[in-house]
Parts: sequence; structure tokens; C-alpha cells
Amino acid sequence: MKEVIYGAELKKIISDSINLICNTVSSTLGPTGNNVIIDSALSPFITNDGVTIAENIRSNDKKINTILEIIKEAAFKTNELVGDGTTTTLVLLKSIYDLGVESKTNQILLKKELELALDKAIIEINKLKKKPSKKELELIASTSCNDLELGKFLTNLFLKVKNKYAIRLEESNIDKTYYEIKKGYNIEIDLSDIYFKDKDSLNFKSYILLLNGYLDSLEQISDVINEAITRNKNLIIFVDDYSDIVKQEIMLLYLENNKNIFIIKTPDYGSRKNDILNDISLLTNSKIKNIGLENIKFDNIYEVDITLKKDELILISDADTKEYIDKMKNKIKSMNDYDKELLESRIAKLENGIINIYVGAQTKLEKREKIMRIEDAINALDVAKKGIVLGEGITFLSISSKLNGNTIGEDIIKKVLIKPFEKIIKNIGLDYKEILFEIKKYNYEKCYNYKSLKYDLSVIDPAEVLIV
Repeated sequence: MKEVIYGAELKKIISDSINLICNTVSSTLGPTGNNVIIDSALSPFITNDGVTIAENIRSNDKKINTILEIIKEAAFKTNELVGDGTTTTLVLLKSIYDLGVESKTNQILLKKELELALDKAIIEINKLKKKPSKKELELIASTSCNDLELGKFLTNLFLKVKNKYAIRLEESNIDKTYYEIKKGYNIEIDLSDIYFKDKDSLNFKSYILLLNGYLDSLEQISDVINEAITRNKNLIIFVDDYSDIVKQEIMLLYLENNKNIFIIKTPDYGSRKNDILNDISLLTNSKIKNIGLENIKFDNIYEVDITLKKDELILISDADTKEYIDKMKNKIKSMNDYDKELLESRIAKLENGIINIYVGAQTKLEKREKIMRIEDAINALDVAKKGIVLGEGITFLSISSKLNGNTIGEDIIKKVLIKPFEKIIKNIGLDYKEILFEIKKYNYEKCYNYKSLKYDLSVIDPAEVLIV
């Protein structure tokens, strides 16, 4: 039987839950915030990444865990939308809750007043944001990953592709971090080791055959196969699925006749599979043919440059993709988050190729923590391209000074917007009131640089992180 909790007991559980997660996560806010050690089934690791810490917070009390899951949604949503700002979200959440409870006002009315005040704050953020320079992007990346040189390194890579979906992180086999730029459209595949022997990859020109449907026998595409063999040309066949007989016959052609004919299952399914086929069709100028419904001839296919690995195929093409990509970008505005991410990834591959960053460190613990810092920096760079504002909570301070607090909701938001700055300065170990006094003298146009002990523009935030 379910336990029903209400009244003062429920309020206490909510308060305990908020304090547990928000106090823990907020201790990491700012350049000198704490790190947290997290126990893991794989191995313990250290991080100051807000969403990772929030995700791993549990209580022995099932009732508190129930509330924790609701609170985590705010953190996860922020991370999902902009990939950064989780810790600030939880600082704001706790403050809104505490002040809202204190106000003892009608909850429905308070919610409307809070929403109106937030709308005002967002308008002010949009007024303050500006387009970032390269140096400002470096500052954002360096702040996110807490490493100046790494921040510059990541910014240079990001500016090559200008899209976070074009950057992939992998663990390096050495203790150094390096990268590889892969020009071309890459597709995840699964090929037998037998094709590679003592090589990691194969580079060659190949004809591309694109098929919809199930390939039961090579007789269904015999004209194309025979023509490829006669011309002594390489051939790659993309198809939804194929029989074991087809697989065996293709393998025999390779082993006994030394023919580079490969059969690959088109990745994904449904509309996403069709999207990939359409991309390949554009890049290779090869028509998509339906098995059993159309004649499949050699003159329907074309030759392009290929890099082939066991788990990846890369198409190198000089096809004109601008109009195709423009249409894809117009679709993004009306898409949900998941479909938008998939489309962004396709656009990135079509436009500039892929950058693989191989993250190295001396220990697994250090490597895992470094990967999370790099992910934060890349996410921050991606949202920063939409506009930046002064960081360290200064922008929130500036907006707070402009709210008049005419309603209880607006008064709460006015007080709440001070909290991120207050927490950052406290985490540095200073009196935030003294720093705030100096910030006001600079009209909220400079922040406190804890390294130089001066007031400058050393901290910048993506505007989108503050808005979300």
C-alpha cells in the first residue's frame, strides 16, 4: 500500500530534499568551488560537474528520493538544452523555494508573478548579450574546463566546425590529449576483421549502391555485381538487411577472387535510416533503388573516395550540399530536442566533417574527470555562439538592480538573482558584500578576478545558459 504524506511532513521532506541536492551541488560553483568524489560501479571518480553530481545523489529515505527525482528534472533539463549551468539552476531553485515558502502567499498567484518577473529578466539578458570574439570564446571554454591552455585548444577546434555535434570525445591510449580531423561524412558500420588483416583502415575509390529493402540473393543485383567485377571496380552496397547466403557469397568474392565488394546494413531505421540514405545519395550522386520494384543497373551508381574501417565508413565528396543543408536548417526550428540533435549531427558531418578528440591522462580517474570538463567546455562554446554576457553572476546582479519588486513574485526574483554571485564569492572564501560594493561602483560592467585580485572582464557566460 502506498504511503500518503501531506501537510507539514511533506513540506519537511521537500525542504530536506532541496537542501541535500542544492547544498551539495552549489558547493562546486565558481572557479574555486569544491570537487566531489562519487562512488561508481566502475570506479570512484572526482568531478565538479553539476549534472553528474546531481544524478548520483541518493538518500536512504525513499520519500526523499522521490522528491529528489523531481528536483533533478530541473538540472537535467538545463543540461539537455544548453549542456551547462546546472549548478546555477539548483542555486536559483533553492532560493526561489525558500523565499516562496517564507512569503506564505497564494501559490497560483505567486506562480504568475514569478513568471512575469522572469520574463522581465529574460528581456534584460537579451539586451545585454553580444556576439563573442575568439578571445571571449577562449575565456568561456577555459572557465568551463578550468584550464586556460585546454580552453584555447578546444576553442580552436570548435571554430573549425562551429558545431558541438561535429566533435567527438574518445579515450586516448597515451597520457596526452590530441585530435584528428576527419573530413567527410562518417557512418557507423560493422565489418568483419577479415577485410583488414594487418591494416587499421582501407582507402580507395568505390562505387556506391543504395538499396531499400531486404536482399535475399545476389541475383537481384547481378547486373551491378557483374559489371563491377568486369571493370575491376570496388563496390559498396548499402541495404536494409540481407540473407546469410548473400553474406557468404560476398565474402567468397573477396577471399577467392580478391574483389573489394562490401555489403553494409544502412544504420538506424525508419525515417532516420531514410535520412542517412538521402545524405549518401546526395554525396555520391547515386539513386536509391527499391529491391523487387525497380531495375537495378550499374548506370544508377557513381564512384567516390572512401575511407573504410571495421566500425566506420567515411565518404569524401565534392558534391554541392549548400541548398540541401539550408533546407535542413530551416526544419530545425520546429523540431523536438532529440530530432534536432540528430539533424544537427547530420549537418555538421555534411558541412565540415568530424573532429575526434582523444583525451589522455595518467590515470583512469583523471581521464574521466577531464572528459567531463571538456564536454562542459564544448557545450558552453556551442551556446556562446548565440551571444555572451558578463559572468560570475554579475549579469544577474545587474538585472536584479533593475527590478522594482512591485509584486511578491518580482521581489523574490530580485533577491534570488543575487544568490549565484553570493555563492561564487563565498566559495572563493571572500565577503561577498565587500566585492558587491566594488562591483556596483563599476556599474556591474566588471567582475572580480580572484587570481589578479582586480576587477576586469575575465569571466564571461553564454547568454543562453542564463536564460534557460
